Amino acid sequence: MKQHAAKLMAVAIAVATSTQLQASTLLESVNEALATNPDILLRVSEARARADEITQARSGYLPRVDMSAGIGYEQSRNSTTVSNAPNNDGRKYADKTRREASLTATQMLFDGFATKSEVERQEARKLSADMDLCTAAERTALNVTEAYVNVLRNQALVQTAKANQMQHQEVVELIRKKGESGMSSDADIAQAEGRLVLAEANTISAEAALRDAQAAYHRVVGRVPGSVETPVAPEGMPASLEDALGLAVNHHPVLKVAAADVSAAEASYEASKSNYLPEFNLELGATWGKDQNGGSTTTYDHTAMVRMNYNLFNGGADKARRSQTSNLMNEALEIKNRAQRQVEEEVRLAWVAARYGADRLEPLAGHVKHAKKSRDLYERQFQLGTRTLLDLLDSQREYYNAINAYVDGQNNLIFSQYRLMHSTGSLLSSMQADMPVGCSG
Repeated sequence: MKQHAAKLMAVAIAVATSTQLQASTLLESVNEALATNPDILLRVSEARARADEITQARSGYLPRVDMSAGIGYEQSRNSTTVSNAPNNDGRKYADKTRREASLTATQMLFDGFATKSEVERQEARKLSADMDLCTAAERTALNVTEAYVNVLRNQALVQTAKANQMQHQEVVELIRKKGESGMSSDADIAQAEGRLVLAEANTISAEAALRDAQAAYHRVVGRVPGSVETPVAPEGMPASLEDALGLAVNHHPVLKVAAADVSAAEASYEASKSNYLPEFNLELGATWGKDQNGGSTTTYDHTAMVRMNYNLFNGGADKARRSQTSNLMNEALEIKNRAQRQVEEEVRLAWVAARYGADRLEPLAGHVKHAKKSRDLYERQFQLGTRTLLDLLDSQREYYNAINAYVDGQNNLIFSQYRLMHSTGSLLSSMQADMPVGCSG
């Protein structure tokens, strides 16, 4: 019984520590999620839309060409129709079919730097969209990692539960044989069978938890997972908390989003100043007309004009707009400051989890070793009659709990390491994942 149970427990631990055949790697799962996750794809579309807005803003530097044409009824009374009245039976009105066409080209010469500021604003918004895409990709990669590790964890816990149930089954059989020979009581059999039923319930709970973990994996990746393998630690792990904080300052996309939003707010503020300056445009025009204003001739006009437009009063709207953009700029600065604090807090928490998670793994492994040794000794002593059945069952429970704690500790450490890289904004690069287009990291 002891050797068979030990092999089952060894298999349970191996589930959490060894590679399985035909397994999906963590990197494959992350890349699949990045390619299909709706949260990523909608941000890709948004980033593309922001690029189109840059093109729209730059159009302000280019000339605008307008063509107009029309035909319709005109009734005119002017000096021309009055002078022609004797020839028109005294009628001082003229009824005509008016026809006209015009072509105008307008080139902006100076608009108070409004176009320049708008281009800068849209470029900042495009950068913000790109970094928001990176943020979503980093978050998705972490969600996939968490779901992946939870599947790995629960697969191992199912195996430990089955091994524990098998061991309790063997204890029950042993007690029953002893009962047949009068060496154990009905109370011992009832107690052993009660622990077996509890072990069966634990197995059912472990299998349910595995199904829940698989459902969570399906939500983020888009399919039910097969077997999974234990991922190695991510590359580029910071050696100290200071290194982690420095990495976050230079790479975290949330901070880049905040900085881009500040730049966009500053550009909006600069654009608001253009309302206080005149606008100059070069206009080239050509017009054609026939039967206009009561005449019967065809007219042609060609113009080349520099026009100035200068608003002198706008009901206080320009002043309010400037004040609004100033307040929005201050708001963006405070959002950036808040983001810096949040990122720093996230890095510190992730560092603690990874650091102390590694420190506690060795004691947990030691607990498994000593719990197994204690269980084996209790079993031998039970067979010799120096230990009670309760002692044996309690030692088995401690061993089972020790293995579960080790499995949890190991998988918590794996996730904490990837969480640390996520907190610095470097998870995708450390995994060498396929980053979405536009996410430059």
